[in-house]
Amino acid sequence: MGDKSEIRVKFEIGEIKFEAEGSAELVERERSIFNNILLPAAIDAVTRTRGLYQETPLLQAEDSPQVLKLPADTDKADTTQAMDGIVDDFSKISLVSFAKSKGAEVHYDFILCAVYFNEKRNHVASFSSSTVKELYSEAKKPLPNNLSMSLSELVKKGLIMEDISAKGQTPKQYILTTDGEETVNNMRPKEGQEKKPSTKSKKQRPKEKSVYSNLNCDELNLANYPEIKTLKTFKEKMILALYIVTNEGKGEWFSTADVLCILTDIFGEAATEKQIDGVFRREKRWFKLENIDGNNKLVHRKLLNEAKTFAQALDTVAE
Repeated sequence: MGDKSEIRVKFEIGEIKFEAEGSAELVERERSIFNNILLPAAIDAVTRTRGLYQETPLLQAEDSPQVLKLPADTDKADTTQAMDGIVDDFSKISLVSFAKSKGAEVHYDFILCAVYFNEKRNHVASFSSSTVKELYSEAKKPLPNNLSMSLSELVKKGLIMEDISAKGQTPKQYILTTDGEETVNNMRPKEGQEKKPSTKSKKQRPKEKSVYSNLNCDELNLANYPEIKTLKTFKEKMILALYIVTNEGKGEWFSTADVLCILTDIFGEAATEKQIDGVFRREKRWFKLENIDGNNKLVHRKLLNEAKTFAQALDTVAE
């Protein structure tokens, strides 16, 4: 050959022969297609027709100005893949399952896995940005913000390269390099990548027990007061309830937990701590406030005369 950049490679595996001539990139591409697609099919055909597989790798490279270095144990690795039936397996799994098994969460990893999967399943080595978009759609995965930039980065990393045989086509055609294939083969899910549902339940704050928890309606002479359910606002219901308890001599100091217990457990009214604290905050002048047992964080309140007058007026409103 006159051009020093061209090489010629020929080898045989049993009765199966391979021969390619041209640039190093072209020969490498042809060898990759042969090893990944044609060789498994040929081995299967020989196995079916002869009933056995005779493993007699006889690699013969003719003299040439430039020697193409083949990856170590290439024929052994590819033969193992063929014997394992990987090509058949790709017809039985989905792209989503394959990407998940590789832990391909980031875009660069997913693109490599997707085009590798597409090549193995559909026996098509070349792919374009349109192909990648279709694969993203198949996996129901959102596209990266700039797909062209992602492909360019993969080219820079040597994981994909422009398909020389399709040079000049629009959109640009790419193929996986041997480094790209090796990267996919070596991908594994990261430990802890799949988050398992936590077995720990959220720690719930223990409900504060109220000193009024044993009080019941029969002790309050409710017939002497307006029916709380007839009142319109939460403030009216709360103040009347506290007034009844105070007026009947069952207690006069009330914490937020106490008010919540009285309204919900005794009078059967809907109430929240937020609603109760809201009344305490807006009507400060109606209550006397003290710390409980010297604890600055725990407080309780009792009704002052203005609050009692408000509650007494509710009897007229109810009528």
